[in-house]
Amino acid sequence: MDSRLGLDAVRPYDPAADRPIVESLWRSALAPSWPLLPTAVDRLIGGFVAVAGAEPVGFVAVHPAGTVPLLMVARTWQRRGVGTALLAATVAQLRAAGVDEVRAGAGPQYIWPGVPLDLPAGVAFFAKHGWHSDHDCLDLTRDLRGYRPPEGIYRRAREAGVAVAVAAGNDRTAVLEFEAEHFPQWAQWFHGDNGEIVIARDAGGSIVGSLLCDPSDAGPYQPMLGPNAGTIGCVGVAPTMHNHGIGSAMVAYASEILRDAGTRVCHIGWAVRDRFYGRVGYRPWRRYRMFHSPGR
Repeated sequence: MDSRLGLDAVRPYDPAADRPIVESLWRSALAPSWPLLPTAVDRLIGGFVAVAGAEPVGFVAVHPAGTVPLLMVARTWQRRGVGTALLAATVAQLRAAGVDEVRAGAGPQYIWPGVPLDLPAGVAFFAKHGWHSDHDCLDLTRDLRGYRPPEGIYRRAREAGVAVAVAAGNDRTAVLEFEAEHFPQWAQWFHGDNGEIVIARDAGGSIVGSLLCDPSDAGPYQPMLGPNAGTIGCVGVAPTMHNHGIGSAMVAYASEILRDAGTRVCHIGWAVRDRFYGRVGYRPWRRYRMFHSPGR
């Protein structure tokens, strides 16, 4: 290690032994903007811990898919090169494994889709190190108590001959084929037991849209959203059927399902279309900057 940093080691993360370290660093570095999210810590499978003497002073999570789900430095050790050392170790490990482009956040089991904009020091850190940002995204929420779909929200889809319903068991093969063709990045989520699948069918019976909704799982954000929080995700419409109100109809329909199941707050994550979800009554909750590493 470079003694000028005051660090003695950057060592591999042990999920079994190091969880208390990660939780302590989280409280130091991220609260109060982001209170500790235990389910998020559960997702961490690898990374590095920075140690000064006997004191852990920083942590970075690494996912082999090529992402940095989390990077934290204790408040008293910030701006002293600890984050830089951790990021360098991460990029070196991933590139040695053949990963050319590394992303902040994102990944198969992400905590955040990108770097939260309400953690401005994190945004500045990645920008300072030359990481590129191509867009921002956001999470949205809606209190579903007493939810009523906006007037006319289903009309355009009906006029296009499209019907929205919960997928039946014998629809699964067709749903998976639809995802593989149009949204392969989401296909994995439709294989498991991730709540209800809502589908839209055209007049000929073909699936032209789908989404997932779960009345009792808001992912790692449960401590922030409160009890009885649910989620809507993977909202997709076939490109040939855009501009017929199908996506809005599916989100409204799913919101009614969650309301009737007792969901109090619904969370929609990793979205890029504020106005689309706004038409169904959802409002921005958190925003993120999407960073990826510079080339080799």
